[in-house]
Amino acid sequence: MKNRIIIFSNIKGGVGKTTLCALFANRLIEHGVPTIVIDADLQASLYRHRQREKNAAPGTQIPWNVEMLDTSDRDRLVQVVEKMKEVPGIVLIDCPGNLNDRNLAYIYKSADTAIIPISFDADTVDATGIFVKALKSVSSANLIFIPNRINTAERKAEEIRQREQTIGYLGLVGTVTPVVKQSVAVKRYSTLYPLEKSQTEILEPAFNKIIGELDLKK
Repeated sequence: MKNRIIIFSNIKGGVGKTTLCALFANRLIEHGVPTIVIDADLQASLYRHRQREKNAAPGTQIPWNVEMLDTSDRDRLVQVVEKMKEVPGIVLIDCPGNLNDRNLAYIYKSADTAIIPISFDADTVDATGIFVKALKSVSSANLIFIPNRINTAERKAEEIRQREQTIGYLGLVGTVTPVVKQSVAVKRYSTLYPLEKSQTEILEPAFNKIIGELDLKK
């Protein structure tokens, strides 16, 4: 399979990039797609999540590997990213939620696709616009926006108008997936076990859109 480097990133915290990265890795494995995950976030939330699950169930088969990447060491970063490009499959990178680390530009430049979780509140929309501008200045990655943790019960006319306006704007620079509704089931992710039925039902429209955009048959 052709190598693809896919980053999950946004400078706005709380949009669920780590959770979606892990859930998407599980979905790719279900499709038989070779996948590894790189935790490049200083908090190492995903890597630590995997370690806790392994300690709780040491005999469980590992579906995909998780490796940590220290972005402060540029020489090491460059070496690791170059090796990523040789992986016969998908490399998912959970990126830090900031633009202060200049070394991240090398990851952005190497990415084929950027998956950008968003919500529709004004602060997140503004932060996402800043991030997209910075990303596009160093990267030619295809942009996929995934509206996440969305309260679909909100039906106020002004909220609906703002959502449609935001989706229209983002659609000018990338692809916007169907929304992932707010759900406890989605927040309860695992790095060892397959997606639960309830998770699949919520995530399938958005993830199928992403998989279609990636055209994994190539």
